[in-house]
Amino acid sequence: MVEENILVDPLGLAIIVLLLTSFILIYRVIAGPTLPDRIVGLNTITTKIVVVIALLSVLLKEYYLIDLAIVLLLVNAVGGLIFSKHFEKEGER
Repeated sequence: MVEENILVDPLGLAIIVLLLTSFILIYRVIAGPTLPDRIVGLNTITTKIVVVIALLSVLLKEYYLIDLAIVLLLVNAVGGLIFSKHFEKEGER
């Protein structure tokens, strides 16, 4: 069986683009002017990583990775809700 190069496959190119844009977003997480900007940047990176995991599961035909992607997406969503609720309470003071 001949292995296919990941750069030839369109899913492989999509994974590389998503990872490169995630590295660009690290700047927003580190140097964001406010804490909510940093949180949004971190949520965006996590969402991109979930898509990368889903694409890798299809590319490698390892479909159990989709379960991991779903769990990470749920943790990301709950974390975003917790942070927004925390900042809502802080704004009332």
